[in-house]
Amino acid sequence: MNATQSIPTSLKVVAALFILGGILSLIEIIVSLMNHRISFNFNVLGLFIGAGLLRCSPTWRGWALAFTWLALIGVPLVGLIFLAAPGPLDFRFFGQDMGQVPKSAWFALAVPAFLIAVWQYRVLTRPEVRTLFGLPTA
Repeated sequence: MNATQSIPTSLKVVAALFILGGILSLIEIIVSLMNHRISFNFNVLGLFIGAGLLRCSPTWRGWALAFTWLALIGVPLVGLIFLAAPGPLDFRFFGQDMGQVPKSAWFALAVPAFLIAVWQYRVLTRPEVRTLFGLPTA
């Protein structure tokens, strides 16, 4: 990226979402360790992905697209699994049991998560964003 180009707000928001997800994953890992459990969460890479997007690193953009594709495929599948599950589902927050939640509530969370992933993909593949990363626009 040269000095005349600035990072679009939408790309900053995508980077912030990756960083936020990474922070939440890191907290989950730490809480698990404090409860004498080992938790391995790949989403902690969101810390590096978000920082890489802000530096306009093509490698980290590739990782961002890979994670976004996983969300585009995984979120609808998980949403359908939630709908097919019998009865309410257990809710755990950072490894702690919080009770049961109706499966429709989980499905309702899957819809905006999928829409966010679609939006992230669109931001990461826009021609002006590709140019920031030194990639051809076609």
